[in-house]
Amino acid sequence: MADEERIDQEELNEEEQAIFRWTAFQLSFAIDAFTQELRSEIRKLRASGISNAEIGRVLADDLASGGRIFGRYRNSLQRGIVSGIMQGHRVGQDKVYGDSIKLRWVSVGSTNICPDCEKRIGRVEEWDIWESLGLPATGFSVCKEYCYCQLIPVKYPIQNRILV
Repeated sequence: MADEERIDQEELNEEEQAIFRWTAFQLSFAIDAFTQELRSEIRKLRASGISNAEIGRVLADDLASGGRIFGRYRNSLQRGIVSGIMQGHRVGQDKVYGDSIKLRWVSVGSTNICPDCEKRIGRVEEWDIWESLGLPATGFSVCKEYCYCQLIPVKYPIQNRILV
């Protein structure tokens, strides 16, 4: 298995490796933040005199319901994974299209579009211009890494808003 991992790493260029490292960092940060929040919550509950059995029940309920603690953890992991996928997509798109074609900003996902992306829907620019303005899911917008917008080559007829 070590030989296969070494081959896979050698096939990734520096930019692709940077995306994997960045995604791993985001996920490890989410895990660390969750651990600290969980420990803090347990300390607060114990300081209030709540028994360990009741603390376990409170945490189990939070887990089952996707409550404040476990819901935030799930959202942080989701943000890290989606962001990594979007950045990988961005690198692939850059390799395929380069700076030479015009791309349209398309909203994909929900009716709740952040104000930064709303202003860009339907706008057409070349890749290098979009890169300088901020690409989808790069953190420039209010929606940050939760952005599902896409840059689509203008030669493909597509609606400016696609609800999923």
